[in-house]
Amino acid sequence: MNKSDIDQLTRAGVIYFNSKLEMLEDLHCKLYRMDSLVSLSTHFHDYFQIWYVSKGEFLHTFGSRQYRIKKGDLFLVPPFTLHRIQAFEEEAEIFGCEFMPAFINERFDDPSADRAFFDANYLKHFLHSDSSAHSQIAFDGVTDGKIRALLQDMLHEYEERAPFFQIVLKANLLQLLSMIIRQVNGEMVRAGFQKIERYRDTMNQVVEYIERNAHEDIKLEHVCAVSNLSKPTFCRLFKEWTGKTFNRYLVDLRISNALVLLQRPSMSVTDVCYATGFNELAYFCRIFKKYTGISPNQYRKQATNKPV
Repeated sequence: MNKSDIDQLTRAGVIYFNSKLEMLEDLHCKLYRMDSLVSLSTHFHDYFQIWYVSKGEFLHTFGSRQYRIKKGDLFLVPPFTLHRIQAFEEEAEIFGCEFMPAFINERFDDPSADRAFFDANYLKHFLHSDSSAHSQIAFDGVTDGKIRALLQDMLHEYEERAPFFQIVLKANLLQLLSMIIRQVNGEMVRAGFQKIERYRDTMNQVVEYIERNAHEDIKLEHVCAVSNLSKPTFCRLFKEWTGKTFNRYLVDLRISNALVLLQRPSMSVTDVCYATGFNELAYFCRIFKKYTGISPNQYRKQATNKPV
């Protein structure tokens, strides 16, 4: 939404809450607790807003849809989204958290920045056009208790202003967003758990095979045969399971084994090279230095407390 859009809405009587007025000058995040609620006509703001309701009930019109928000519900409103509140009763308890995208990562302030950086994952789930997933979120009992306790801790940090409270506040906000993201993407999370359980034994078997045979000339085709999976399926599952490609996992393991064997005086560097499965001394020395920053001989001397 550009400045002309904002001006047009405000001239039409829509309320605009601006972070420069609502938040501290040096902190792009705000926490509060409300023990009463009044109706609020259509409005929007330039920050993210999270409300968690621990007491009370009200109607929340979000975009073109209306939600009856009750105890235990949480909703998240992205910046520049029209919404309004219709209160039923004055008594309520609502924990609010408002923050600018830059509080998650300063790169959000740069409109020309690439949005592929890791921290963008905390917000991208809430910026798509379909807002229904995060307009009314209910949690299971255990998670609900964690959400409430986390918001209470955040409010305490915000009000006390103890040294380094900004760091704690940001860490807690990232945890809160992570919990919301998992809840919003519940079907994906459940599917992920089901896939993990389905292939758990297979992947454990593969990892054990690699660890037993890392010193041998094992190839991707060998582990695909062990897993009884096609190469594309195996590569995808192995990366999801270990966080690494097969080749990277194997090299990492061989280097780790080499670090142990180099501390044995009875083995030469060449012996270690072949014992760990590298089978080519020049390649082994090059990869070892790439990982550790020093040559195998230098590492051996340092590990045995001998001067280089």
